[in-house]
Amino acid sequence: MPARSGVPALHAVHSCAAAPARPAPPDPALVSAVLAARAGDEAAWSELVRRFDARLRAVARSYRLGGADVDDVVQMTWLAAYRHLGALREPAAVGGFLVTIARRNALRVLQGPVREHLSDDPALGDGADWNLPETGVLAAERRDALARALASLPERHRALMTVLATRPALDYRDIGRLLDMPVGSIGPIRMRCLERLRGHGALQALETAGA
Repeated sequence: MPARSGVPALHAVHSCAAAPARPAPPDPALVSAVLAARAGDEAAWSELVRRFDARLRAVARSYRLGGADVDDVVQMTWLAAYRHLGALREPAAVGGFLVTIARRNALRVLQGPVREHLSDDPALGDGADWNLPETGVLAAERRDALARALASLPERHRALMTVLATRPALDYRDIGRLLDMPVGSIGPIRMRCLERLRGHGALQALETAGA
């Protein structure tokens, strides 16, 4: 009798062991952040940066990259994510999506800098002749159009674009400290600002006149 009573219990143990593990349910907060980031929500991008920036840096460091190269890899990853997040079918898979991009970017950095190729085309090195009187007028028009376009941006974004334009020697870490802005969000915000500036009427009118 004791042997018989043990058979159902043993069968139950084997049944439990044979049952396939259920996948973890998607994180609703993460899915919500991805969907909001797709729509251009800055707070959602900051949340994604908070969640994944350390993981992306760990991926870059695993390729034995230096600090500056790690920063470059992470920034390229966030820029690529900004461009292609809409193509991600499963928002909950954003972690793997970002890690894959980071690995590809790390491999690109490891390949070394692209060499410059000299050209004998005399037109490639020509710039504007700043001695012509109309050149100063055009430059003033461009400055005015750019100032009006920048004024249409939110204050925080305008400050970022101003720093990027006037202090090119600063890296993203310096800019993040200066503006109290997450480093990983600088690239996506910059891309959104450029898209908005391109669509501003003052710059479009100037481009049309130049064409």
